[in-house]
Parts: sequence; C-alpha cells; structure tokens
Amino acid sequence: ARQKGFSFINISGLAIGMAICILIMLWVQDEYNFDRFNEKADNIYRILYSYNVNGETRQHWRTPPPMARTIKEKYPEILDAARFYNEGSVLLSVGDKKLKVQAGYTDRNIFNIFTLPFIQGDPEHALNDPNSAVISQKMAEIFFPDADALGKVISINNDIDLTVDGVLAELPAGSHLEFDFLMQFSRLPEVHGYGSEEDWGDFGFNTFVLLNEGARTESVEENINICIDEIIPELGREFFLQPLLDIHLYNLDGSPGMMNYIYIFSSIAIFILLIACINFMNLSTARSMQRSREIGVRKVVGAVRNQLKTQFLSESILLAFLSLLLAVVFAELLMPIFNELTEKQLFLNIFNSEMLILLFGITVFTGLISGLYPAFLLSAFKPVSVLKGSNQSSSSGLRKALVVLQFTLSIILIFSTIVVSNQMKYIRNRKLGFSKENVVYLPLNNKFFEKSEALKNELLKNPNIKSVTRTSSQLGLYPKWSTTIDQWEGNDGQQELNLPLISCDKDFIKTFGLQMIAGEFYSKDAYSEEEEFEYILNETAIRMANIKNPIGKSFADGVIKGVVKDFNFRSLHSQIQPLALLAIPEWDNYVAIKISGNDIPATIEFIEKVSRDLAPDFLFEYNFLDDEFDNLYRAEIRLGKLFNYFAFFAIIISSLGLLGLSSFMIQKRTKEIGIRKVLGSSVMQVVKLLSTDFTKWVILANLIALPIAYFIMNKWLYGFAYKTEISLIVFVIAGGSTLLISVLTVSYQTIKAANLNPVKALKYE
Repeated sequence: ARQKGFSFINISGLAIGMAICILIMLWVQDEYNFDRFNEKADNIYRILYSYNVNGETRQHWRTPPPMARTIKEKYPEILDAARFYNEGSVLLSVGDKKLKVQAGYTDRNIFNIFTLPFIQGDPEHALNDPNSAVISQKMAEIFFPDADALGKVISINNDIDLTVDGVLAELPAGSHLEFDFLMQFSRLPEVHGYGSEEDWGDFGFNTFVLLNEGARTESVEENINICIDEIIPELGREFFLQPLLDIHLYNLDGSPGMMNYIYIFSSIAIFILLIACINFMNLSTARSMQRSREIGVRKVVGAVRNQLKTQFLSESILLAFLSLLLAVVFAELLMPIFNELTEKQLFLNIFNSEMLILLFGITVFTGLISGLYPAFLLSAFKPVSVLKGSNQSSSSGLRKALVVLQFTLSIILIFSTIVVSNQMKYIRNRKLGFSKENVVYLPLNNKFFEKSEALKNELLKNPNIKSVTRTSSQLGLYPKWSTTIDQWEGNDGQQELNLPLISCDKDFIKTFGLQMIAGEFYSKDAYSEEEEFEYILNETAIRMANIKNPIGKSFADGVIKGVVKDFNFRSLHSQIQPLALLAIPEWDNYVAIKISGNDIPATIEFIEKVSRDLAPDFLFEYNFLDDEFDNLYRAEIRLGKLFNYFAFFAIIISSLGLLGLSSFMIQKRTKEIGIRKVLGSSVMQVVKLLSTDFTKWVILANLIALPIAYFIMNKWLYGFAYKTEISLIVFVIAGGSTLLISVLTVSYQTIKAANLNPVKALKYE
C-alpha cells in the first residue's frame, strides 16, 4: 500500500507539472507563430525610422504615403511595397443594416505581399478600382447572409458607395493585419481628411516591403536612406527594416515585448517541470534502499551495471508516459480556464505532428531527467555495501540538495507573483496628474465634427454632465501629431525639442482637471491665419527647452500662453514627455465628456439621444477613459493572474513531494519514534525532532532564492517608468509562506507517526 502511495505521488506530481508545461508551450507556440501563416513571411519587412527624442533614440513605424511607390520604382531588390493603415472606424450600411467596423486602407498589391485567403473574388483583381472594397467573411455573413457578396454595394458613412470585389476568410488570430473592411488607400483623405498621396510630411502610415530572396537588408536600408535624403534632406531620420516576424514579439516603445513574456513563461514551464522531476528523483532515491536487496541479488547472479541502468531509465520513462496520459487529461480540464486567462482559443491536438513531437520530447526529457540519477545511483550499489547498509548517506545528501532546489524554484515563483501583483496595484492606483474617472469619449468623423459645437451645447444642459471638450487624441495613447521645434526665444537653433501635440478647445483643462502653474489657458477654440498660435506647454517641455519666465515668449510660430502641470498623457511604461496643447479644430477626432457618478446609465442614454438627434445616420459608440487605461496594462494584468496560478501549482507539486518524502523518512524512523515515546518524549518533542531537518532545508532554499528572485524582478520592473518598491514584506511573505507550508506538510505526517502506539512502532519492520 505504501508503494502505491509513492507511485500515486510520483505520477500525479509529474502529471501536474507536465500539464502546466503543455499549456504554457501551447501559449508560447501561439505567440511565436504570429504572422507565420504568410507564405513569404521571411522576406516581408516593415519600414521603421529612428529619431532623437530630447537626447534619447527611439523607433517608430509611421512613414509618409509616397514612400512605398517611390522606393519600389527605384530599387529592383524591392519586389513589392504597399501601405497599410487601420486606425479609425467607419459606418457600413446596406439598406437598414448598419455597423461600425475597423477599416483598413491599403494598396491592391498588398495581396502580393501577404497571404490573404479569398473565398470570393481573387487577389489578381481585388481593389483594382478605387470604388471597390474587400470585406471579411464575417461582414459578408452580416450584410449578405443569403446571397453572393460580390458585386454588392456597401455605403461608407452614408457618403461613399463601394462595390464588393472580394471576400476574405477569417484571418488567423495571429495576424498583424487587423480589419473587417479594406478599401484603396486613396480613399483615406476623403474619409478621414488626411493621408494625401503626395504628402512627404505626413508620417502616419505603415509601409511594408517584400524583398527579393537573398536581398541584403543592410543594402536596402542604405538605398532607402539615400532616396529619402534626396527628397527631404532636412529630415534627419534614419530608416531601417523590421522583419514582419519581429513586429509582434518586440515593442518599439521600450516596454516589455511579447518575447520577454515568451522567455518568462518558458522559464516557468521549465521551473515547474523541474520541480515535478525533483519529486520523482527524491522519492526514487529515498526508496533506493528498499530495492538494494533486489539489486544485490541481481548483481550476484550476473546482472551488469548497464543492464540495471537501462532497466531503471526504462521504468522512469514508462512512468513519464503514464504521467503524460494523465497530464493530457489535466491539460484538457484546465484549458477553458487557461484560455480565459490568456484571452486565447488554444486547443490540444495530440495528433498534430508538431504537438506529437512536443509531447514526446517533454515526456522523454522528463523521464530521463527524473530517472538519470536514480538509475546511476541504484546500479552502482555493491552487494557487500548493501548488506552493510552504507549506501544511504550519498542518496540522503542528494535528497537534501533536491529539496532545496525544489523550494528555491517555488520561492522564486511566489516572490515574482507578489511583485507583479504589487506593480499592477501601483499602476492602477497611481495618480496620473489628471482626472480619468467618469470621462466618456465619443469619436467624431468629418460630418459629425461640423455639429460638435451644437453637441457640446446640448450635452451641457444635463446637470449630470460637468464639462465637454473637443480633442485630437485619447489620453493614454501616443498623440497622432508631433513635431520637432528648434525655434523659441533664447534658443540659437542648436537645440531641438521633439514635441507631441494635442489639439483641444478651451474646456480641455476643466474636463480633465489639469492644473495651470503659470499663465492661463487659451480662450479661443480656433485661430485665423493672421493670428499667432497660443501654446500651452507642460513643465517637462519648459525644463527641456530651458526657457526662463516663459509666458509671452515666442515659440515656433506662436507664443507661450501658459504652462500646465505635468501629467501622464501616455501609459506609465513611459516617463512624462514634453507636450504642447494648441487649438487646431480640423485635427480633432473626439469629444470627451466629464460626467458625474450619479446614474451613469441614464447619462449615457442622454448622450446617445443627443448624438442621434444631431446625426441620425451614425451609430452611437463610446468608451470610458479609465477602461482604456486599464487596457494599456492588460498584458501585465494577465501575467499577474497566470503567475498566481503557476505559483499555486508549484507549491502543490512541491508539497506533494515533501509529503511523500517526509512519509518515507518517518517510516524509516518508526522504531526510533517508538523508543523515544517509551523513554518519555512528548508528541511535540517528536514533531520538533522530525521537522527540524526539513525546516533547515527550506530556510536554506530561502537564502538562495530570495536574492535571485529580487534580481529577476528588479529587471522586470525596469520596463516601467514608474514602479513599486520591493519592500521587506515581500521577502517575508515569499519566504514565510513556503516555510509555513513545509512545516504543515511535514507536521501532518510526524503527528500521525508520533501518535502511533509505541508497542506497534517497536514491532514495525
């Protein structure tokens, strides 16, 4: 019965570890395969440029509209080039059916670059006509459920009619291109008011290139830079190529990219699998003396060491395959929870060749790692030593080392979990320098923009609406507009200031609760060509430009009207940058509405009614600013939740191993316990005696793990501009919790043994 108990602990511990490993590897595979469905993925690149932001070099993907055509015509190593832009939505309508969707603007040769699966129409003829469109299968099913979509007309924003000449099957979830509706890039100025075909100054669009097989990227980059220098010599930006397969994996803004998470989760998978393997090794070596007689007899009758090694390794791998069967069941049971946590639709297909290789590899790896030392240890037993009982010390030393390693890995996971959780709380609760609560954003389009003043006036009639402003950007996102300025009073032209720009009207400061620290906010919502612009700069801009007494001083093509207290207009991954607020109404894409917390649903209904009354043809859509800020940290929030689960399973597996190991050790000392009780030892004295060894091991694991965990998490926190401190309490909780769990686990077994009748104990064995 005892052997069955050990086997159960071995198999279940391995199975849990392997199940977690399988789930993580599915996630890693999904992330790593992003964009790999494209047949020419290895030769597709996105053009980036590097630029200096106030002394710091940064990278961005935004390029001007004429770039794609110009470089393709000039350089034969560029097989094809296409623009792509998918910011902003459009209203599609067919008859009474209306739907707001994400639109994509591109060139027809996008189909030569990317593998986009057509189910109606074909890539040769799609988007050849400016009046044509390509739609997703989902859109076709919504608008034309009972008919062929080809040749049907769809209206955009109740203004432009386009004919469907292609329907695409749903793209894989791992696609960099996101859209429901594709139209020619030339339509962009008509729909959104920007994106002119010949505007070299409008840096706002993706440019993708397909290179010849074997083309040298360094040579192509050099040619692109020569070309742009000839056209815009004063630009001062360096262009280079980013492989398509790197886009999803590496962020350009310095924040932790997906590759970081792949490394983190791969490490966690290995950690948990190692913890499970250590259980097996511990219990196998602990049981070694029980098999020593078998080994001694077999050696006497002629068994050689290699035969014994093969036998024990085979047993280990067989046990790993039995664990695999259970692990697959566990993985399937955990899959819905894992998918919910990761926001994916992963599934385990054990008949997929890649998955079979992965599962086989994990199993053989687990079997070999778990069984290698026990096989060498057991096969090395000498018959004479077995009879003398002198083989215990070496395996005992290894067991201690393995328990220490096991708990070291568990403590690192627990420590990391606490730090991630604390950082998420810190970010969500940190003051941003403006009020983001109860702010509702409504998107504006060209036609609705004309009625924005009437919209403001009508909305302010509701007592639950405190303020309304028109603006070009949502706070939290990088402003669409920016410029480089070298002209201001006191500057000799040697210093440059890279300046993000937000256009807004005079009510912006009230809506977001900003503080003016010098001067005043501008009182106009627009300026004529004859008037000077009035700039509101933040403290960082004033400090970096080294402007003393800034109010009224000349700045670019205007004057400094006021200075606003610094606020985080981007995510907390980035330090506060210089910023200018100014009034350019044609830039404005949003209305931001500050509402009271009283009866929010009724207030939203009122906003919807006013919007529909003013623009009955447009679908009402809105979002809350605090929700958008939460979305900026979704990856980290998911990471935190996953860490919690992984740490939990690591502790479960470690505790299972400790339970089995302590049970075995106590069985070996049953007679000793009986003698001590006969001589007058109390239950607590026996418990203390038997628990001390395990406690020392866990304390040693803490001493090793905590500095390592501190180093790892300090590096992770480096990706945040604003971060929590790793306080002493984190060390206490991470170390104390593992110590408590180990003491409770061992105490359960020791109390049971200490309460055994001494007479039975003395008869044991």
